[in-house]
This record gives sequence, structure tokens and C-alpha cells, in this order.
Amino acid sequence: MSSSNWFLIMIGSIFMAVLAFVFGTTLFGYDSEQQAREVGIFIGLWAPTFGMLGLRSLVLEQQKS
Repeated sequence: MSSSNWFLIMIGSIFMAVLAFVFGTTLFGYDSEQQAREVGIFIGLWAPTFGMLGLRSLVLEQQKS
């Protein structure tokens, strides 16, 4: 997977985390706001992982060329 794909997934996970955190009870049908916030925080923790994978892919792409 290319580095740009990893970075797009990172941005998408941030967007999904905000949606789940703020609008989780209405959009995703969570029972309580506490549950929606916990899911939003959980999804938000994925973004740094995807960012690091993107940086790793970027370094590998630069080494190949």
C-alpha cells in the first residue's frame, strides 16, 4: 500500500472519530453519549498508527528510488 493511502486512511479515521464522538447517538445509534464518546476515542486512537504506517511506507518508497 502506498504512503498516500495510509495518510488518507488516517484522515478518514479522524473524521469517523469526530462523527462517532459528537453524533454517535443519532448517526450510529449508540445507547448513551458515554458509549458514543468511548467509541469515538477508540477510533481516534487508530490515526497515529495509520500515520506511522504511512511514514514507514514513505521511507521505503524513497529508498527504492
